[in-house]
Amino acid sequence: MMTIAMSRTAEQSTASPLKRSHHRALLARIPLQGQSAWHVDHARPVAALGEDQVLVETTYVALNPFDWQGVAFKYGIGQEARVMGRDGAGVIVGVGDKVKRFQVGDRVWFCANSSVSGTGAFQEFSVHSASEIGHTPDHLSDQEAATLGTGLITAGVALFRTLGLSLDDLTSSSTNERENDPGPWILIWGGSGITGVYLIQLARLLGYRVACSASPVNHAYLKRLGADVVLDRWADPAELVNQIRRETKDDVRIAIDNVGGATAALCRQVVQGSSIWRSENDMSTDEINSTPAKLVPIAGWPKEPPDSSDSLRKVDCLRISFSTTFYGHPTFSEALLDRFDTLLAEKMLAAARIRLVAGGLNGIEKGLEDMRHGRVPGGYKLVSRLADTSELEQVGQKRKAAGFPEEKVGAKRARSSGEDSPSDA
Repeated sequence: MMTIAMSRTAEQSTASPLKRSHHRALLARIPLQGQSAWHVDHARPVAALGEDQVLVETTYVALNPFDWQGVAFKYGIGQEARVMGRDGAGVIVGVGDKVKRFQVGDRVWFCANSSVSGTGAFQEFSVHSASEIGHTPDHLSDQEAATLGTGLITAGVALFRTLGLSLDDLTSSSTNERENDPGPWILIWGGSGITGVYLIQLARLLGYRVACSASPVNHAYLKRLGADVVLDRWADPAELVNQIRRETKDDVRIAIDNVGGATAALCRQVVQGSSIWRSENDMSTDEINSTPAKLVPIAGWPKEPPDSSDSLRKVDCLRISFSTTFYGHPTFSEALLDRFDTLLAEKMLAAARIRLVAGGLNGIEKGLEDMRHGRVPGGYKLVSRLADTSELEQVGQKRKAAGFPEEKVGAKRARSSGEDSPSDA
């Protein structure tokens, strides 16, 4: 028999029997002309709980580029409305029969598997595989924990599955003594993005020296996180590549790009090395390594073909995948999350900086628009508190004050509670 309960308050783990069968959720679909893609359903059924799943009452959600991209580019959604959202945090209010890692009342954070029904973050209650969520330590608030999700999991998958580094090397005592062994270099392009923020910290714990690019306003922040070299992302691309070569003695063998195809091509230039640059700087050009350098282009494949005329080494471009490594792969996902649990509890990982989005579910659409149009400063994660969502009566009052006839509210609700609100999320 599965256990189901509901938390008494947003930040409290004390639980009582769950009596609600419906809740509030933000739905998205490919809109008809002149309509918004988003609307809040105030009476959506709570998803059924599977035997290896947990039911989470979400307190805070964080916004992702994927959320607006899915609507803008028409992938991940269709004519039927569904719940979007990847990242969130809250408290477990139900556990399936086979769940051993969690119990009712545990505070957790998650990166929702969008291919599974009922997991979308933009709703008050969601279900998740017990193998794919992490514990929130006592010192971390739910709004901070909501920033972990996609950024931290992406960093973990990139390092420990795509690049094949060992999870056994990731401990709170794994940082090398820099005076005696400075460690190899890793390049993280887009260091102030949320994935970059977590990559820097994990790479530092693994003993790497970190070089990254970011806007000047974020340089001091990234150095506090552990970056050794932070360069201006707005510099001339060719000069930026040369600066990285100077700072690292042209000895970067691993790069992860978080920005796009153009910057992924620059990362490849860095890791392939340059015999011309070495000759101009009185360095050996005989250092051709038979071991290929590695590039993980998270945000887009390199746009330009490789130029091997000046390279010291071959470069392997490696594709990142959640579906073949994390989702549905409990051996790896549990090992990764258990390691993250330890590092978070020991305060060896810091959550990303946050900016609160007003209005709960009602404010998410505007937050996504701000993100889409570059109105969110780098190094910050937009976070929304679901308790701030307007009640249906308040929505009607706001529409009436704005000049909408009262009957139109009912008409819109009838449509949204019918064909616009399928059960699949």
